Amino acid sequence: MVFSALFTLAYAPAQAAERGISIASAFESALAIDPELLAAEKRLESARYAIEAANSLTPEPLSLEGSYRSDRSFDNQGMREVELGVVAPVWLWGERKGSQNLANAELEMASLTTTLQKLELAQQVRQAYWNTIAAHLDVEIAQARLVGTQRLLSDVEKRVTAGDLAPVDQLQAHALHAQAKADFGNAVSNVSLLAAEFTALTGLPAGALSDPKIEGMLAFQNTLGLSEHPALLHAKQRVSLAQARRELAAIQSRPNPELGLAIVSDKGAFTAPEEKSLMIGTRIPLGSSAKHQSRILTTQADELAAQASLRKLESSLKARAQAAASSVNLFEELKKTAEERAKANQDAFVLIQKSFELGETDLPTLLRFEQQAFEAQRLARKATVEHAAKVSDHKQALGILPENNP
Repeated sequence: MVFSALFTLAYAPAQAAERGISIASAFESALAIDPELLAAEKRLESARYAIEAANSLTPEPLSLEGSYRSDRSFDNQGMREVELGVVAPVWLWGERKGSQNLANAELEMASLTTTLQKLELAQQVRQAYWNTIAAHLDVEIAQARLVGTQRLLSDVEKRVTAGDLAPVDQLQAHALHAQAKADFGNAVSNVSLLAAEFTALTGLPAGALSDPKIEGMLAFQNTLGLSEHPALLHAKQRVSLAQARRELAAIQSRPNPELGLAIVSDKGAFTAPEEKSLMIGTRIPLGSSAKHQSRILTTQADELAAQASLRKLESSLKARAQAAASSVNLFEELKKTAEERAKANQDAFVLIQKSFELGETDLPTLLRFEQQAFEAQRLARKATVEHAAKVSDHKQALGILPENNP
C-alpha cells in the first residue's frame, strides 16, 4: 500500500479541503492571470484615444514656424525681418469622417477581440478541467481496486494456509494485486501531469476541482443560435474594419494640405520705420497615383479575405454546433447504458463473492467477475465525466462563456 499512502498524503487533504471549484470559478481564476487579457484594457484605452484623435479639428497637431533675417554679417544697414506663424494640417474631403469610422471600428474590434480571447481561454479551461476530473476518477477507481485486491489477497493467503485453496490461487491473487498496484501508479503519474497543466492555466490547485455538473443542459440546446457567437461577431467586425480601411484609403489620395498664418515684422534700415504684416500661406501636395492605387488594392485584398473567412467560419460554426449537440445526446445514452451495465455487473459480483466465501465458486471465477465489475464501474464513471465534458463542448461551440453557464 505504498502508492496508496503516498497518494493519500499528497492528494487527498487538498482535495478534501478545497473541493468544489466549478468551471466558472476556474475560468475566473484563469482570466486573472492570462497575459493577453491583462493587457486588453490598455488596448481598449489606446483605441479610445484613436477616436479622440479622429474627432480633432486637424489630422495632425498644429506646428509653430518662425524665421529671422538680418544683414548684420554683410552690409549691416539695419535690415531686420522676423516671421512667426502657425501651420495647421487640413483634413482631405471626407477624411475626417472616414477616420472616425475607422477609429470606431477599431475600438469595436478591440472589444470583440477581448471577448474572443476569453472564449479561447474558456476552451482551454474546459478541456483542462474535464481531463483532470477524468484523471482524478481514474486514480479513485484504481485506488479502490488496489484496496479490494489487497483484501482479496489477505483472504486467499488465509485460505491457502488453512488448506482450502491451492498455492496457485495465491499466485493469481498476487498477480492481480501487482497489476492493481501498477495501474494505480500509472493513474497517479497521469493525474500529476494534468494537475500541473491545470494549475499553470488557472493558478488553482488541482485538488480544488468539483464533481461533474451538467444542470441546465436542456435549457439551452434548442434556444440559442450562433448570431451572437463571439467568433462570428469578431469575423463580421473584421469585415467592417477592412471596409473602413478601404474607404479611408480611397479618400487619402495625397498627403494632407497645410494652411499657414504668420505675422511678419520688417525693418528695411536703421532709420526706416518697422512695418508689420499678416501673411497667409498654403501647401498642397500633389500626391502619387501609383502609391494611392497600391494602398487601395491592399485594402481591397484584406476586405475580400475577411469576407471569405466570414463565410467559412459561418459554415464551420454551424457544423461544430450540430456535431456537439449530437454528441451530447449520444453520450447521454451511453452514460445510461454504462450505469445499467455497472449495476448489473456489481450485483453479479456480489453474488459470486458470497458464493466464493461459502466455497461454492473457485477463485478464477471470482477474479473474472471482479474484473468485469471493476471495468464496468470505471466505464460508468468515465461516461459520466465524458457526458459532462460534451455538454461543456456544446456550450463552447455555441460561444457561451463559463461565467454565464458554468
